Amino acid sequence: MSQQMPRSADPSPEPNRAEITSRKVVSLSERLDPADDSLTTWSERYLDLAVRGVRSAEVTGKITRHLQRFIAWTTSGLGHDRLSAVTPREVTAWRDHLAAAGNLGRDGKPAPMAAATVNNHLAHLSALFTWITAHAPAGLLRHGDPTKKVTALPLPAPQVRSLSAAQVRAIKNVVDRIETFHELKGRRHRGTSPRVHAHARPVRDRAIIYLLFGTGLRRAELVGLDLDQLEPIHPDRLRQAKNARLADVRGKGRTSRTVFLGRDARQALADYLQLERPGDAAASTTPTALFLSAASVAVRHPDGRMSPRSINTIVSEIGRLHDAQMADPDRKFGTLRPHDARHTFAFGLSQTSGHNRAELERRLGHANDRYLRLYTNPPDDIAASYVEDL
Repeated sequence: MSQQMPRSADPSPEPNRAEITSRKVVSLSERLDPADDSLTTWSERYLDLAVRGVRSAEVTGKITRHLQRFIAWTTSGLGHDRLSAVTPREVTAWRDHLAAAGNLGRDGKPAPMAAATVNNHLAHLSALFTWITAHAPAGLLRHGDPTKKVTALPLPAPQVRSLSAAQVRAIKNVVDRIETFHELKGRRHRGTSPRVHAHARPVRDRAIIYLLFGTGLRRAELVGLDLDQLEPIHPDRLRQAKNARLADVRGKGRTSRTVFLGRDARQALADYLQLERPGDAAASTTPTALFLSAASVAVRHPDGRMSPRSINTIVSEIGRLHDAQMADPDRKFGTLRPHDARHTFAFGLSQTSGHNRAELERRLGHANDRYLRLYTNPPDDIAASYVEDL
């Protein structure tokens, strides 16, 4: 007869594996308010408490758009916007999607997004999850911040976009004759004094071009200028003053700087203040902006202030007019951009100031070594001449 083993005095109960499995897959929404597991809700909390009223309106709008793109991407792919479902895999997939088809081309089809812009999206998403991690209830982000394991895209080598002295001369030649390009043509206008199209503002556009090339201002900085920042403000005094300036120009990162005006910029601004701005200012509610949209534009802002995109249009049109007169394809710009003027100014200032770093920082509103080196790189024709006789 076999002998049975004695039972323990305090037996351990057999674990219920079904119960353990059930605990592992229990939904967060059963323990927390459904709103606590909503990416949309947490995004709005973050914007209300940490962004709106803290960052500038322009930056706030950009952050909002970037977060909305991620929410739309998540909802479209997963069928819901549960915050707890966001993993590094989802963030990585979004990053790759933006890089491959994050933009819309002119034909309306998806187009790649620049690596720097993709990284900007990732930075704003990372800031959101850093904030959520600090404020969310325990257990909401079980696996931690999903953006921490996602690397940014490598940036391509910066391209030199400074124009040569000959190219700048050609641009100024077009700008000095800009009225002729806007004149009304046709049989019924022959024999009459030259008139320009209703929306055309050639004197304003000339002032904008000279200001971009003579100061290195960014688009947003230029359209954000107010009339009372200009010293002196009277056209006659502006033409004669050699130390005319734009005071307290607001740049990136809540910085501000003084911008001095060269001869061409002073003359062009004085002409605009005297000839075109008064008419457009009379049609505005509070015309505080230095540069105003044409009064005939039906959809312009009530105070008449121009948009950064309109500066793109003006500069690219100057480039198009230049190229239309060039038979030599090597002398054509292709596309002229506002930032080309900034690079050109930076290189010229570097040469004139003896590569004075402090002066470059003050006038460009930039302290980043990477960009300072980029801005001060010479155009290709000058760089090629350095090695010609070596």
